[in-house]
Amino acid sequence: MKVMHRAHRGFSLIELIVGLVVMSIALTFLSTLFFSNPSRSVEPLLQIRAAQFGSALMDEILSKKFDELTPEGGVPACTACSALLGSDGESRDSYDDVDDYNDSCGARIPLTDALGNSPAHYNNYEMEVCVFYDDNYDGVDDGATGNTAKLITINIYLPPGSGLSAPLTFSAYKGNY
Repeated sequence: MKVMHRAHRGFSLIELIVGLVVMSIALTFLSTLFFSNPSRSVEPLLQIRAAQFGSALMDEILSKKFDELTPEGGVPACTACSALLGSDGESRDSYDDVDDYNDSCGARIPLTDALGNSPAHYNNYEMEVCVFYDDNYDGVDDGATGNTAKLITINIYLPPGSGLSAPLTFSAYKGNY
């Protein structure tokens, strides 16, 4: 009985070239997927630092009195609160009410901690803090004075070239009670 064997054939040159082209395209796609742009890999770290600082600053501000005329402990609440928002000649390390932080409203300033020092690892970060009366809770500064609530808005700006031009914004109300 005669058995017929097929001749073993290899790949032709054209099949090898097509296979290499397909493989190189797939590897290029996968490498860009797994190894992203190094400049973008630091962006989340910068955002995390900004978020941590913004949160800590908001906690610091909310721990202060509602107004300069509010007694220590907050009781009784001020009924004739001060109309002028901003520091009363205090330095950053001696701010005692929430509207003292309004001094940086409308201007970016370097980040400073509660003692007025520039914290490590925050080079080229900037902040802006705005405080205004918002008794109707609409989030709009209409220039009115009141005695119910102040809206505190913190903008933290990342260093130039970080890929994020918009600030990270934190907002909270401080009630007069």
